[in-house]
Amino acid sequence: MATNLKQMSTRDKLVEGVKLQEAGEYSKAQRFYRQILRTEPKNKDALHLFGVAYRQLGKPKKALEYIQKAIAVDPNQSAFYANLARTMMDLGTDPDSLLAVTEKALVLDPKQREARNIRAIALGRLERFEEAENILQVLVVEYPNDIDAYQNFGQLLLDAKRPEHAVNFYFKAVMLAPDDPKNYILRARCRLQTKEYERSQYELSEALERFPDNADVLHEAARLLFSMNETNKGISFARQALAQDPKDAHKCVTLGVLLLMDGQSKDALKTLQEAERLFPGKNPSIEWNQSLAYLAVGDLANGWKRHPARRDDPASLVTRRTFEKPLWKGEDLKDKTILIWTDQGLGDALKSGTMLPDLEERAGKIIVEASPKAMRVMKQTFPKIIFRNPTMDKEKHATADDYDYHANITDIAEIFRPTIDSFKLSSWPVYNFDLQKARDYLQRLTGHDAKPVIGFSWRSRNLAANRARYYLSAPNFAPILASRDAIFVNLQYKAIDKEIQFFKTNFPEQFHNFDDVDLFDDLISAGSLTACCDFVVSANTSVADMAGILDIPSIRFGQQEPPLLLGQNNPPWYPSMTYMHPYTDRPCADFVPEIIAELDRQLENWTPERRNQRLGL
Repeated sequence: MATNLKQMSTRDKLVEGVKLQEAGEYSKAQRFYRQILRTEPKNKDALHLFGVAYRQLGKPKKALEYIQKAIAVDPNQSAFYANLARTMMDLGTDPDSLLAVTEKALVLDPKQREARNIRAIALGRLERFEEAENILQVLVVEYPNDIDAYQNFGQLLLDAKRPEHAVNFYFKAVMLAPDDPKNYILRARCRLQTKEYERSQYELSEALERFPDNADVLHEAARLLFSMNETNKGISFARQALAQDPKDAHKCVTLGVLLLMDGQSKDALKTLQEAERLFPGKNPSIEWNQSLAYLAVGDLANGWKRHPARRDDPASLVTRRTFEKPLWKGEDLKDKTILIWTDQGLGDALKSGTMLPDLEERAGKIIVEASPKAMRVMKQTFPKIIFRNPTMDKEKHATADDYDYHANITDIAEIFRPTIDSFKLSSWPVYNFDLQKARDYLQRLTGHDAKPVIGFSWRSRNLAANRARYYLSAPNFAPILASRDAIFVNLQYKAIDKEIQFFKTNFPEQFHNFDDVDLFDDLISAGSLTACCDFVVSANTSVADMAGILDIPSIRFGQQEPPLLLGQNNPPWYPSMTYMHPYTDRPCADFVPEIIAELDRQLENWTPERRNQRLGL
C-alpha cells in the first residue's frame, strides 16, 4: 500500500484524498496529503486540504496552522480564506475578524458560497440582522439545496427574536436532509420558543423513530416534556439521553430539573452537582437550578447563596437591573438608606415583603421600587417606607443615587430567613387590609354567621400548556362547590363571563361574585374581600399569596415550588396555608377529590370566630 502511494502522481493523490474526505474518511485522506507534503512542502492544495481535514476531525488549531500556510504560498485563493473563516469560527473568533477574512474571500470571488454563509453568521452575531438576511435570501435562491444556508437563516431569525419564521427554514432543512438528526433538533428548539408543543411532539416522534438512540434527539424530547410539565415522561427521556452522553453537562441539568419538578429533590441535587463537575467554569443556569434544589431539600444557606444566579441565566424570566451603589450584604444600616427592588412577579413581591419589618428594625431609611400593584398593598402596611416606581433607563441601569445600598427583595432572605426556625421567630401576620371594606363585603353575604365563607380561584390568566395542567376549569372546580353547604366567593381575577355564568347557573344560592371589585387591578379591594373569608382554595397564583400574607387558612394546589416550600410540606412563609400537589401523570381534575377531603378535614369544626376576630367583630 505504501509503495503504491509513493508511486502515485501528486494529482492522483489529491483526487484520492478528496474522495476520502467527501466520504468522511478524514484521517485516511490526510495520509495522501501528508505524502505530498513530504516531497512538496509548499503544495498549496495539499496544505489547504490537510488543514480542512484537521478541522473536520475537530482540531481547529492544527487546521488554522495549515490553512494559513496554504495562504502564505498563494494568497489569491478565495476558498482558502473561506475555510480559514470557518476554522476561526470553530475557535470562537470574534465576528469582526470573521468579517475581515470573508471580505478577502469575496474580493477574490464574490460568489464564494462558504464565505457568504460565514459572513451572514458574523453579521448576525453583531445584530446586523438586515444585512445578514439579505445575504442568506440570495443564497437560498441561488442554492436551493444548500442546507447550511437554511440552518444559518433559521439561526439568524432565532437570534432576531423571530422564531415563528425561523421554523420554516429548519423545516426545509429536514426535507433536504431527513437522515440528519441535527435538523430535527434545531426545528424542535424553534418550536419550543413559539410554544408549539403539540406540533413539536408530532415532529419529535418522527425523529425518535428515525434516531431512537441519538442522545440529542432524546434530550430534545425531554426538554419538550419539561416545557409541557410532563415530568414523569420527561425523566425517562432525560435518563436515556444522559446514558448515551454521560459527560454532557446540559443533559445532566435537564435531568436534574425534571427530577426537581417531580419532587425527587435529593436526586435532583446530586444530578445538578454532577452537572457542575462536568461543566468547565461557572454556569449561571446550573447555579440557579442548584439553588432551587438546595431550597427543595431545606438547605437554605446554600440555596439563598446561589439564588441571585437566576438573573444571569438567560432562560430565567426575571428583571435584570444594574446599580452603581454597592449591594447590601448585611452591613450596619442604622444611619443609612437602602433601596429594595423587585425582579419577579406580584406573588413573589408580596411574599418577600413579609421581611420588610425585619429590615425596618435595621435601616435608617428604606426605599422600595416595585410594581404599582405590589406597592399599593405594601403602602397600607408600611407607612414609614418610601415607595416609588423603578428608577432606571431603557437598559435597566439605575438612574437614582439617593441611597447607600441596594438589595433585591427576594435575596434579603439570605439574611433574614437563613433557616426554617427563623420563620418561626418572625412576627405574623405582617400585612394590613382595609378593615371597613372587609366588613362591608361580609355584610353583603347573607348567612355568613351560619356558614363558612370560602373564597376560591381556579387558574391563572396565563393558560400556557406548561402551566395549565396544574389549573382547573370552572366545571372541573364545580365539585368543590357541590361538596358542602357554604358561601363561595369568587376571587378569580380576569375570569371570563362564561365562567362566571357557569357558577351562577349551577350554584345560584352558593356562588357570590362582587361585580364592583376589580380583582386584577384593585388589590386593596381584592385583599379586603379575601380578608372577609374563613377559608381560601386557590391554584398556585397571587390569589393564594394574598390569602397567605393575610393569614387566611387556605389550600393552595400546584406544582413544586422550592422557594415557597423550602423543603417543607407547607410554606414556612404562610403558617396558615396547606400546599397540595396534583398528580404529575394525571389531569388536575382527578385531584379534586383530594382537595375536597382536605377542605372537609379543615372545616370539620368550623366556627366564624377566627374570621370575626380578624375583622374586629
